[in-house]
Amino acid sequence: MSAKLELQNVSYYYGKGTAFEVKALDNINFKVESGSITGLIGHTGSGKSTLAQLFNGLEKPYEGKVLLDGCDIWDKKYKGARICFRVGLVMQYPEYQLFEETVYNDIAFGPRNMGLDQVQVDERVQSAIAFVGLSKDILTQSPFDLSGGQKRRVAIAGVMAMQPEMLVLDEPAAGLDPAGRAEIFGGIRRYRDTTGATVIIVSHSMEDMAEYCDDIIVMHRGKVMLSGAKDEIFADRHALIEAGLDIPQIARVMHLLRENGLDVSAAACTKDQALAELLKAFKLK
Repeated sequence: MSAKLELQNVSYYYGKGTAFEVKALDNINFKVESGSITGLIGHTGSGKSTLAQLFNGLEKPYEGKVLLDGCDIWDKKYKGARICFRVGLVMQYPEYQLFEETVYNDIAFGPRNMGLDQVQVDERVQSAIAFVGLSKDILTQSPFDLSGGQKRRVAIAGVMAMQPEMLVLDEPAAGLDPAGRAEIFGGIRRYRDTTGATVIIVSHSMEDMAEYCDDIIVMHRGKVMLSGAKDEIFADRHALIEAGLDIPQIARVMHLLRENGLDVSAAACTKDQALAELLKAFKLK
């Protein structure tokens, strides 16, 4: 259960045809492989959130194509019916979109609109609440009585309950403490590992991208500046700085160690990778 996404020559404008016209996306081309976790990073205003809204048809490109498994999602011949069921989008601060009387009903909203029967809806709700690490006891509570982190996880569970082949999340851990961030990203990884779904995470946190993503796409001024495996991207510190970004703290330390003569890889960007490099450098492994 996964989908391959491809963008071909995609451009998008705000205020098209007016005196205030702005080209938010400029000739975007890239592919996201099935089953991967891909990070979409960039400085504020780089176009990453606009891009995320194109993936499931919330916005339509002015130029170019958005392809899902090789089919243009805006083609009248497209057989995917409701694209939002195949590509689930979790927007920034999704807890503000909760509206039902109970947590159960909020998570069940999507599956019910897919036309599933009550048994199927219940299975989807139970599965989704487990993915985000919340107790089933919470299902009968009002979502408005929950903590901020719990609300965020309920909102994400509502999208997961539709079991999309592709899950797109825009800053899913924004404003949360380290424990809350770990819970959110742990649930996202469990969803991918269990279902095989493709995941795209929009974030400005280099640490989160290094820890949880396989590949990275770097946006800068409406264009794709870099794309590739995360180790390759974080090894190119100068390009990231040019894009108004920095590398993860661990990668920064590894760069400094290498510049000072220690034989370690500058591409190491997670705790496990750094530990392996240090053990090798000091011949402790």
